[in-house]
Amino acid sequence: MEESAAPSRRTEHLCSFGGGMTRVLWVEDDSEVRLVGASERWARAMERLRELAEHERAPLLITGEPGTGKELCARLLHAASPRAGGPFVAVSAARLPAERLREELFGVGVGAGADGRPPARPGLLELAQGGTLFLDEIGALPLELQPRLVGVLDGEPFRRSGGGEAPVADVRVIAATSRDLGARVLERSFDEGLHRRVAALGLSLPPLRERDGDVRRLVEHFLERLGGAASGGISPRALAQLEAYPWPGNVRELRSVIERALLLSHGAPLDLEHLPPEIGALPTPGATGAPPRPGSVRPSPPARGSASLGEAVRRHILAVYAAQGGNVTRTASALGITRVSLRRHLRQYLAADARGKEPLSSG
Repeated sequence: MEESAAPSRRTEHLCSFGGGMTRVLWVEDDSEVRLVGASERWARAMERLRELAEHERAPLLITGEPGTGKELCARLLHAASPRAGGPFVAVSAARLPAERLREELFGVGVGAGADGRPPARPGLLELAQGGTLFLDEIGALPLELQPRLVGVLDGEPFRRSGGGEAPVADVRVIAATSRDLGARVLERSFDEGLHRRVAALGLSLPPLRERDGDVRRLVEHFLERLGGAASGGISPRALAQLEAYPWPGNVRELRSVIERALLLSHGAPLDLEHLPPEIGALPTPGATGAPPRPGSVRPSPPARGSASLGEAVRRHILAVYAAQGGNVTRTASALGITRVSLRRHLRQYLAADARGKEPLSSG
């Protein structure tokens, strides 16, 4: 059963827990967006989410690859918590330089505004009073800001940038990361105290390739949601290719692929020619050269951690990067991942060939 509410920009949340298909509905950019899943891995994650929603103030950490739905789950946690009547405020630590992030989080103090400095204003910690602050990619939070955030989590008053006392922050901090924070603690690039505080409660989201059967469900949903009555559906062989693909960008990438395919299909059923070449040409398990029969298009996902899976992801990312002329912004958008995550992949894949040269144009 689903609740209903009048949609408004990024503020209303509809959520349902229970047996069978788990659906989450929230509002983004004035339109309703629904994430669908019924696999065992996803169902377990949603049950854990329900348990975590009962906490009113305890911070928690959501982990998962880019595109797995970390902000969506943070919004659902807020909407299902005792803080649902308060604001939900989101910021990504990976998208702002250190000084700008300091001002955004802690605000600008009294006395600012002179000599060309920005005027005094509250930060996100104050704007989120009584609600939830979602801090995405907390692993990118500058080291000098991390002890200040520990103080906030411990209930200490904090100062705005430039001076001025602020009240104790009455917020629940939900952090998210696609990085291994434990490894960063060992590298001394992440504060051990902050890690203990945010990781005491955790929610791990599975990658789409480990959510058995959910690619099909999501494809059906996106066809209905994005194509509506004009959608001609999808051919069995195209669906088989989508299910065989490892989805390094996860659900976000899948949605982008379906949107592109709908534009190319002009109302016809989606087929191989409407898919990106690296997906349409991907060999499917047990392929014989003949199109799969309807009802027999559920190939088994690649084994977790297999070399072939990692190689498929590597080839796909590099193929999209090359197709986009080496442009990081366009490549990240096509893959449905952040530029920070893409740069990390590219540095790993291209290090041997780059010989110290920077191959990353950011135009």
